[in-house]
Amino acid sequence: MHRSLRLNIAAGVFGMFWICAPLGAPLPLLMQAVHASSTQLGLLSAAWQAAMLAQIPAALFAESLSRRKPMWATVTLLHRILWAAPAVVPLVLPNRREWWPVALITALALSNLLANLGTASWLSWMADIVPVDRAGRFWAVRQRILAVGLIAGTAFYGWLLDRYAGSESVFGFQVVFALCSFFGILDIVVHCFVHEPPVQKTELGLPLARRLAAPFQTPGFRRLTLLMAFWTCAQSLVGYTLAMPGFFSMVHLRESFGASYSQASLIFMAAALGGALFSGKLGPWMDRAGAVAVMTRLAVVAPVSMMAWWFVKPGTLELAGHTWPVAVLWMAFAALLQGAFCTGALLCQFRLAQMFTPTSGRTLAMAVHWSIAGLGGAVGGIGGGWVKDLLEQGGALPGGRYAFDVLVLLSVLLTWGAVVPLCLKLAAPVEEGARLNV
Repeated sequence: MHRSLRLNIAAGVFGMFWICAPLGAPLPLLMQAVHASSTQLGLLSAAWQAAMLAQIPAALFAESLSRRKPMWATVTLLHRILWAAPAVVPLVLPNRREWWPVALITALALSNLLANLGTASWLSWMADIVPVDRAGRFWAVRQRILAVGLIAGTAFYGWLLDRYAGSESVFGFQVVFALCSFFGILDIVVHCFVHEPPVQKTELGLPLARRLAAPFQTPGFRRLTLLMAFWTCAQSLVGYTLAMPGFFSMVHLRESFGASYSQASLIFMAAALGGALFSGKLGPWMDRAGAVAVMTRLAVVAPVSMMAWWFVKPGTLELAGHTWPVAVLWMAFAALLQGAFCTGALLCQFRLAQMFTPTSGRTLAMAVHWSIAGLGGAVGGIGGGWVKDLLEQGGALPGGRYAFDVLVLLSVLLTWGAVVPLCLKLAAPVEEGARLNV
């Protein structure tokens, strides 16, 4: 079991060299380079979240299998191969540049769909092998180690883009996404050596409606799923995915403040560093106070860190012989807190999903939870892109504000108005409350 957990972490490090391209600066800045609109950018962000709905039919199928790993490996390998699309599309359609955004959105949406065909199996697999009594510590340690790979990959890709991506050339992006796909495949191959415990079979003869409704009979599952849908929606409004800043925020730094590729990547690295530093305290805190209490506090303070975007000002500063936009330096500092709080909430979601899903039928329960949460994220991504396009078409905003500032405000209001009240009503399972004495 210990060997499997170590292999899980090792695979995850390779995975960080994959995920920092779609979640960090490379993907949104690629879409900017191919002249995608804010609505198209929002659609791409929404596709990532909406694809989570595929977890439900995939989980129904997976629960009829004796093993989860073969199906998971097949669909996720295809998913990672498709992330080479940004490297291939310019070669296949060299004279049809106007079609590049459509082709990329289509290929990457298919990739996300394939990824989610295996997600529920992976989540239930991990819930089965991670010891319950130290789950918080494991996810925290894993997060700190993975953050090293995330920071290294982000810095490396930023350097490549500054060196090879010109105003009209996408060669740098082609190199980055070819490497992204390669490391993503390595992640899956290494993870295939992780031990898979026997699956606890469910009653497959039950009607589909009863199987889908079964997780909601576990106390707190419905409330947890709803609050995470609102949380994911609030994060997606400002382009944050899986606790990391991207999409709208990266484009905002480049369009509004002239940040270079590597400078825009700095806030992504700062967020990863903040998550790594905070997770050292988060794991023991979750195991001691309970994930419900921790999630409640994070939902209160995270929006405060998001409001740092409202204090961003134009201008540059000479530092270490280089000219830096003040906005990048200010938001890099703020991203340390944003990364800490948002990563903390993501780790709480992993722990809470483990707590509130029954052992029997866990694959389907995980699929239902993450699909509904992802649907909230899809609404936020599409809504954010639509609002941003609408505001930018209307001309300058009062007080010199940016369209992105409005998205931040909407995100804050949604978090405090919906997520926090639901957190306050979420009760930990009796056995955890007794064990933790909370």
